[in-house]
Amino acid sequence: MKLKTKFIIATLLLAIFIVDMIWWFRVSDSNSSFEIAKNNYLAAFPAFLQNTLLLTGIAIAILVISGIFFVQTRKGNKLQTVSTVGFCLSFTLAFWQLFSLM
Repeated sequence: MKLKTKFIIATLLLAIFIVDMIWWFRVSDSNSSFEIAKNNYLAAFPAFLQNTLLLTGIAIAILVISGIFFVQTRKGNKLQTVSTVGFCLSFTLAFWQLFSLM
């Protein structure tokens, strides 16, 4: 796979996670109760994905794959700085998600 293709895939995966986090912050900000916020957040997903542990596991997998692709694209001269930032952001967010499981 070309470096540019891996970079695009990594960026899209990171963007998917960031949109998911923005959705969570918007839902949790507008509700006073955690249970109401959680139910409103999960309502946006299909029935088979309405499990917080499953969604967190998927988020961790997305972030790790994104981080790995960013590491692989750091070899390109034009993409080195952006890939390094994406790599750091992906793995930081992955550890944050892992910490939220504990």
